Formats: sequence, structure tokens, C-alpha cells
Amino acid sequence: MTPNTKKQISNLNIDPTLPIMIFDADEVLVHFAGPFAAYIKKHDHYLHLTGYRLDNAIKKTKTDEVATPDTAKDLVWGFINEETKIQPAAKGAPQALKKLQEYAQIIILSNVPYSVHNDRVANLKNLNMDYPLISNEGMKGPAVREILKNHKAQSFFIDDNPYQVESVHNDNQQTVCVHFSVCDLVKPYMPKAVGASLEPTSWEDLVFQLINCLKDKK
Repeated sequence: MTPNTKKQISNLNIDPTLPIMIFDADEVLVHFAGPFAAYIKKHDHYLHLTGYRLDNAIKKTKTDEVATPDTAKDLVWGFINEETKIQPAAKGAPQALKKLQEYAQIIILSNVPYSVHNDRVANLKNLNMDYPLISNEGMKGPAVREILKNHKAQSFFIDDNPYQVESVHNDNQQTVCVHFSVCDLVKPYMPKAVGASLEPTSWEDLVFQLINCLKDKK
């Protein structure tokens, strides 16, 4: 966890007595892979997934060659800088968060570069998902531990990345970890998430399971 992430967390206004739900953004609240595929198509490349990796899935349209690491990096950063502010909402996500807010505090913990932190805030606000946002780098386990260090009530962590789910599970044994993705492009290649207690298949299913967990705890 970087000092920048820790500083952002210190500015959160959290009630330690109320349940908390910590959500990832990309492929949970907003779509990434689909818009990214459309973006690189405009730059003479296409997305060809064969596994759970992005860097070797970017190919040149004319030759079908895998993009060089520098080109792949430039395309990813180009997308981040140009389109973070306009990423489309996952269907049902804004309504689901509004419903869940009746039961728990909501925090968004996203591995988005801090340079586009404000773009992500603006994007989510425009999509009716105006909740506290923390920009993180690397594994999320330490950041979640910092968020929850004085927290007494039930906690949940929801992410599409199985390695982030595992990280949070390892560092926060009392947190209910949820493996959830809205990305149909990536789902066929998704590894199993170690430590996931819940694996919902839709936003409706996710809301149902989270509320049931809260009710069971009472």
C-alpha cells in the first residue's frame, strides 16, 4: 500500500458500528474489456483473449502479431487517460448499490492510477454511483486491512480479480470475500478465486446474497 493510498483512507468517514461493503470498479461497477477492445480497434489492434492476461492478448490487425510490450503499454495508458471518464456502467450496478446502501456503507477501492482519480470519480458520479473512491496500487489486502482497522461490524469485499480476492482473504480473515465479474469476455478464462465465500452470477444474485449474509449475522 502506497502512502498516497493510506492518506486517502485516512480521509474516509466510516462508522465503525455499521456494515461496510468495499467494491472494485472495473468489470464490477463499470465495463473495461469491451470498451478497451473498441478503443484499440481504432488504433489498428484487436483483443484476442486466450487466458487471464491482457498483455499478450493485444494483436495487430494487419499481421495478427502480438503487440510489443511498449505498444501494449501505450494502448492501455491511452485508454486509461482518454476513456476512464466515460466507461459504461455495468447493467444494474447503480440500482444495486442504491439498494445495498440501505444496509451498509459503500466504499470503492479501485486499482486506477491516481493521475485519473478525478476522472473515475466523475465517471461514477455521472453513472449515479457517487461513493467514496480510493485509488490503490498492487494487491488490495493491505488497503482493506487499513480501511477496516477500527471497524467492528461485518465487512464485505467484492472484486472480479481472483488474485485480489485471495489477497484480501489472506489479510482480512473476518471479511466476506466475493468473486464477481460482469465481463463475459473474460469469464471463460477466469481462475478460481481462493478465499471467495460467494460467487454470484449477476447483480441481482449479488444483492440477494449480500443482504442474506447481513440478515444471517443478526
